Amino acid sequence: MIRALACAIALTAPVPALALSCLAPSVERSYAQYDAAPEQYLIVHGRLTLDAADLPEGMTQDPPPERLVPVPARLKGTSMTATGFERPYDQAVTLEVSCLGPWCGSVGNGQDVLAFVRKDVDGYAIDVGPCGGAVFVTPKPAQLRRVLACFAQKDCSVSE
Repeated sequence: MIRALACAIALTAPVPALALSCLAPSVERSYAQYDAAPEQYLIVHGRLTLDAADLPEGMTQDPPPERLVPVPARLKGTSMTATGFERPYDQAVTLEVSCLGPWCGSVGNGQDVLAFVRKDVDGYAIDVGPCGGAVFVTPKPAQLRRVLACFAQKDCSVSE
């Protein structure tokens, strides 16, 4: 009887919710991260197009997604130069969407983005993780100015 009562109490006790704890992304932190990476990165401001049905849904998906899901996309806009976002950019890119437990990175079709794009031997790729950092949706003018300041080495302090 006591075991049954203890079991019933245990089943009704609150269970801690799973949560993903991420440091809020900032263009300054992202610039520092990708600038220090051994791979070559471009910084592009433009419109990202993709088939949103290709994005993983997380653990609600049956079967669950792989840890890294490649999603074809296109990024059209301008890449950053020393004087601003001036160089035309129109390339197919692979979104490398990663999942951590039930959380997957995501981005919408047709969104205006500021993206850190890795240049590989066979094309271009963007990391789209659950914590963000490589893609900033609807970037504010201040974010664009800050990433340019980072590039010019004038000021790259985290202000977001």
